[in-house]
Formats: sequence, C-alpha cells, structure tokens
Amino acid sequence: MKYLSKNSTNEELEGIKKGDTIKDDTGKQGEVTQIEILTRRQEKQYYYKLKNDGTILVIK
Repeated sequence: MKYLSKNSTNEELEGIKKGDTIKDDTGKQGEVTQIEILTRRQEKQYYYKLKNDGTILVIK
C-alpha cells in the first residue's frame, strides 16, 4: 500500500500505476483503476479513480 498526501513528491505521485493500492491522509483507500494528471499553470492535479467508488485528488 502506498500512502499519499500533499507532501508526497512528484516522483511518488507519478509512480502510482493502475492496480496499486493507495491510501490518503483522510483514510480513503482502494485500488487504482484510472489515473488522470492535469497541469494548470504552476500546479499539477493528480486524480486517482478507485475501484470501489471514489477518487483521491492530490494537488501539487
């Protein structure tokens, strides 16, 4: 299981692959089924869609 937070490095966030099990600092967890990375000006938004409904969002 990989733990994600706003303090996670870009390398950690980009290293997440489909099928990985992740958990965020609010306690939400699950298996990643889809990943979307959006770039807006100076920030990156990492959306991880979870298998059992839900999404984890990390903004860097």
